[in-house]
Amino acid sequence: MLSPGEVFLLTISALSPVFSVFIGGNVILHLAGTGAAIGFIAGGLIAATLALLFAELSANYPGAGGVYPALNAILGPRWTYPFVILRTVIMFPLLAFGAVGAGPYIRLFLPWLSPDAAALGLLVFAALIASSQIRRGAQVIAIFLVIEMTALAVLAGSALIHFKAGNIGLVLNPVMVAGHESLAATPPVTMALAVVTGALMAAGADWATFFAEDMHDAKRRMGPVVAFTGLVAALLIAVPTVLMILAMDDVPATLGAEAPMAHFLERSTGPVVSALVSLGVIAAIINSVIAIMMAMSRQLHAMGRDGVFIAPVNRLLRVINPRTNAPTGALILLVLVGGLCTFLGERQLVILTSGNFSECLLLGLAVLAGRQAGVLSDHFRIPLYPVVPAVGLLFSVSIIAAGLADAEAGRFSVSLLVSVFVAAFLWHEWARRTGRGTVRLTGSDLE
Repeated sequence: MLSPGEVFLLTISALSPVFSVFIGGNVILHLAGTGAAIGFIAGGLIAATLALLFAELSANYPGAGGVYPALNAILGPRWTYPFVILRTVIMFPLLAFGAVGAGPYIRLFLPWLSPDAAALGLLVFAALIASSQIRRGAQVIAIFLVIEMTALAVLAGSALIHFKAGNIGLVLNPVMVAGHESLAATPPVTMALAVVTGALMAAGADWATFFAEDMHDAKRRMGPVVAFTGLVAALLIAVPTVLMILAMDDVPATLGAEAPMAHFLERSTGPVVSALVSLGVIAAIINSVIAIMMAMSRQLHAMGRDGVFIAPVNRLLRVINPRTNAPTGALILLVLVGGLCTFLGERQLVILTSGNFSECLLLGLAVLAGRQAGVLSDHFRIPLYPVVPAVGLLFSVSIIAAGLADAEAGRFSVSLLVSVFVAAFLWHEWARRTGRGTVRLTGSDLE
């Protein structure tokens, strides 16, 4: 069984501060320019706050299904089933986003390797590590995590050395690349997308919940681990990004670079240090993809046990390696479908994965309803009740509004995800009313 410290390390590795800074940071810098600072500050605060919702619910209903056992117990399968289906749709693009994000860094050392081959190779390698015994996988992850924290420290240290007071205006009045080496004010709509995406990049404390069946005394220990991880992640991600923006010298060139973070490091520390940090970033991305695969495979396995999908898929997801107890069937599915999603493109992937409006909405409602009904015990209690559930409800509306305001990709992604949720809800209602029964959504083998 895993200790709280080991679950914390797995969770930090899955949400990966280096991935969020060096990959997510590049995406948001391309999207909103220096508005990435506000995006990460506001997004980090939102993510840390919403982590408290996961903490209270998972402490009361722990299981490999993550938070959906709690949603099912409090809100019922009518709302939990579409949540599970929507999360499954987002799961594979999220994994692909990590693999695709490694491309610019891997090509620094292997320029002959195509981006597609790099992404697919990374997924296969991560699946092989994730298929090992969980404690051994956690040990590998811990080694990578040391490298990851070193890369963040180098970025933050270099930014502090080259701090420019004049750049404070770039944070307070964000600008973005408007053309060839020209800048323009970042529009409010784009800033809204930056905050939503920043919250996604700082989110991930809930990865801990998928290891409940591997954790000793999960009911008592899960809540504090999730809440603490949410706070630590927000700080580790926001601080280096803001410092980097406050230290840029050639703003148009940095914002317009394929990898702005790597460009800044090369200008501020030289090519040798930049190359070493890039190696650290690659290690961090590999680390993140491994940890995400370990977590996702356990949730998919729980779904297969519950019979969420059609019979052949459920049978595959129930396959367990008898030697390592790893859900190998789920890992195979993650590699196959996640590999296909790598061809969607960076922008489409990031907006698609940040559009899960149902998560914050249903978590907020579940905490409110659970407290009202008295079914949430004292294993972990949100300190700012009912403010935190209200933030979740408001943020779910913000996700939809920000997506619909982006005509290029956000509108399509939000429309798709809303359609998936509604279709799953209607199918479940039809199955129930026609006597086909409802899906069993316990998501847990814990008593």
